[in-house]
Amino acid sequence: MLPLAVLLAAPAAAPAADAPKPNFVVINVDDLGYADIGPFGSKINRTPNLDAMAKEGRKLTCFYAAPVCSPSRAALMTGCYPKRVLPIGGVLFPGNAEGLHPDEVTVAEVLKGQGYATAVVGKWHLGDQPEFLPNRQGFDLHFGLPYSNDMGPAADGVKSDLGKPLPKDKGGQPPLPLLRNGTVVKRVLPDDQQSLVEIYTAEAEEFVAANKAKPFFLYLPHNAVHFPLYPGKKWAGKSPHGLFSDWVEEVDWSVGRVLDAVRKHGLADRTLVIFTSDNGGTPRSVNAPLRGNKASTFEGGMRVPTIAWWPGKVPAGTETDAVLGMFDILPTLAALAGAKPPDRKLDGVDIWPHLSGAKDARPAHEMFLYYRGLRLEGVRHGDWKLHFPAAGKKDANDPPARLYDLRADVGEAKDVAAEHPEVVKQLEGLAAATKDDLGRDGVGPGCRALGRVKDARPLIDADGKIRPGFEPKK
Repeated sequence: MLPLAVLLAAPAAAPAADAPKPNFVVINVDDLGYADIGPFGSKINRTPNLDAMAKEGRKLTCFYAAPVCSPSRAALMTGCYPKRVLPIGGVLFPGNAEGLHPDEVTVAEVLKGQGYATAVVGKWHLGDQPEFLPNRQGFDLHFGLPYSNDMGPAADGVKSDLGKPLPKDKGGQPPLPLLRNGTVVKRVLPDDQQSLVEIYTAEAEEFVAANKAKPFFLYLPHNAVHFPLYPGKKWAGKSPHGLFSDWVEEVDWSVGRVLDAVRKHGLADRTLVIFTSDNGGTPRSVNAPLRGNKASTFEGGMRVPTIAWWPGKVPAGTETDAVLGMFDILPTLAALAGAKPPDRKLDGVDIWPHLSGAKDARPAHEMFLYYRGLRLEGVRHGDWKLHFPAAGKKDANDPPARLYDLRADVGEAKDVAAEHPEVVKQLEGLAAATKDDLGRDGVGPGCRALGRVKDARPLIDADGKIRPGFEPKK
């Protein structure tokens, strides 16, 4: 049972129409597990800044991302199920001809139309060709990597953790570039990997300071704590639990610095900060009490630790188990900024009533669909979840689907399909109905066009030569 103070906490009113437009900061960590931070149960990693953020804000205990990173980021940017806007089977790789279509309207473009300064500091991973980069999708500033920090040649240290031997290079991927506004700053080597959290944090602080007099949207998607593990030099070996914990604790430090920057410039009362993860954690993480890991459609692959912070607006020390997700970020920020959402089908909704603790908040999503790539692997309605076997992994003795009561069994340990055939039938009907929209497998009629370009090339070739047009400006 929640403490009495939480139960009595009054929901904050939405900002008045004539009030200054609020600022928004979205911190998105890569591969952070559900219980990798203190507010969600970690007994290993020391996260004092996130602990404080949760005490001053609101935990979203049933916030969904996607099983892997590119789809998750597409949902955040567009307000849609990933499959609707980025219909791919997995993630994007260096030099791919595909990416988020330039005609998609991102949350940055929506806010830019309201006079917001916009920045993405960190990992993009929605396409590395010129047409797909952040500066073409509504961001004034981009500084960071175009994709994951493991996408490069083994000789550059991107296929092995800090201090580990370099494996043989089997993938043949091009060198990993650090970008600033469409130009290559440098080829990323081990020292650069170790500096990522620190340089991203400094860039974020500078952006807040430079834009304190006008509304801003800062998207801070860390490459940490994705493999390979490269905690900063001040953090490596600092925790008693190894490199992964070192890096989680450095990320916590970064969160503290960003919140301090907001406070320092007197912006706390008009800044909403959302902390989240792009998907469930890998086996290095702790996802308890959830089942599964990254790349799965069990709860541990898609339910991510999320905190909303806005002093005076988001009730302190509270939590909600409402079904919410990445695709709700765009419509929520648009509503708070007084902007109209894009004139196209969205799957997300304005979840401000749930963030503000409104007692009359209606369920944001009666139904939620669990897609892994192009395939539907689960349907949730209320507390019931029907989970279908992953493609190619069905055993002859497996049932066609398993039913879980997430209210009683969040760890998805007990299949109760036999006891509730009527629920199974209802959820199978919901799954079947997707054929007229996103589809159960493959590209459904409701999926929009994937961005494609001709003559796709990596930003740095195998010989270390920077692609023409991406060279640092003199």
